[in-house]
Amino acid sequence: MAPRGLNAIVELEITATPRETLVWAPSTEHAAQLRRELTDSGYLVLDADPWELNQQSIIPEGEHLEFDPARIFNVDIGADANASLQMLVDSGHVLFWHRWHPRPARKIWGVAVSSQRGRRAGTSPVESAVHFGLKVRGSRELGLRMSRETYARINKRSSLQRWYREEDPYLWDAIDDRYEDPDHRIYTDAWCSFLQELALANYDLNMAHFASLDTAEFDAALQAAITSQPGMTEVTDLTKWDGVPGLYVMVLDEYRQAYVGATNASVGVMKRIKQHWTGAKPLDRLIWPDPRTSILSIDSFRALDTTRIFAARTSRSFDGENPLLDLFPPQFMLNRIMGGRDVVKLAGLVGVDQVIRTRVFDAAAPDQQTEAASNLSQA
Repeated sequence: MAPRGLNAIVELEITATPRETLVWAPSTEHAAQLRRELTDSGYLVLDADPWELNQQSIIPEGEHLEFDPARIFNVDIGADANASLQMLVDSGHVLFWHRWHPRPARKIWGVAVSSQRGRRAGTSPVESAVHFGLKVRGSRELGLRMSRETYARINKRSSLQRWYREEDPYLWDAIDDRYEDPDHRIYTDAWCSFLQELALANYDLNMAHFASLDTAEFDAALQAAITSQPGMTEVTDLTKWDGVPGLYVMVLDEYRQAYVGATNASVGVMKRIKQHWTGAKPLDRLIWPDPRTSILSIDSFRALDTTRIFAARTSRSFDGENPLLDLFPPQFMLNRIMGGRDVVKLAGLVGVDQVIRTRVFDAAAPDQQTEAASNLSQA
């Protein structure tokens, strides 16, 4: 049994050097749980070692025994550290500098770290629930259901693959005004506001589309697809699908939408669905490829938006993903690309536009939404 308070919000100490970022949990049990949650969600977590702190002369003389690797873990540096630390903050935990940092910065890798211990006043409780046999938890900023208020949160750091001016000087210079740094990694406030406006316009288009769908028609299409797949069964307890390879269908009844996915044994159905629930698309990836046709990502929805799950155990799950996906009418689907293990290779051969799935919205969309979508396509 987990120690009392293990699932509670905790204060985490931070030490950092140019080569590593260490997170100090209050106990070995907390460290083990946090490591597991980060790893299960696809974040990089490494073992902690005092060597780098010693090299930087950060550990005071006579205090080396305080370094307990069982309650410390390394989230690396740069984008990996940013993602892991942000997830910890989004989960409600509070970061503060270890006392070995006498003059700490306000942020590390773009994430705020307090210089004084103690939870911030006025923070509200984090929503939690047991869902499909799993304990799920929201965060201070993201609840357990998607909402317009939390959909397009601004994050100024680019999530796009790093590239350099020498690769395409013309394009680099053409988009230079979108960034406030010479390396094109940090967006300007103006560009973030622009992306947010267009993401919300696309959100509204999708919400209007969902509202126009017929529940009975959706249920009939869902049942036809499910019954056509041998071995497909309704899931009530995801813990029984831990490490199980196969196909899965996530159903979001409120929106009359479904999502088809596939996973192998190294991930399993349970972990893959948890990754969808805890994932979040960065601001610069919400729209893909165009705001007038972009489907909302399944990772933008939260855990309680999923109301039914179906799954089929198979070692050839990726072979069956696309055929199952094609059985659903497109107006009911959240998949943004075609299925299959080799979809990336196929995109390289025939072009990305040939594997993207898009949505045709009602031509009578509100004028302001249509205008906003047109602005981004012209940018």
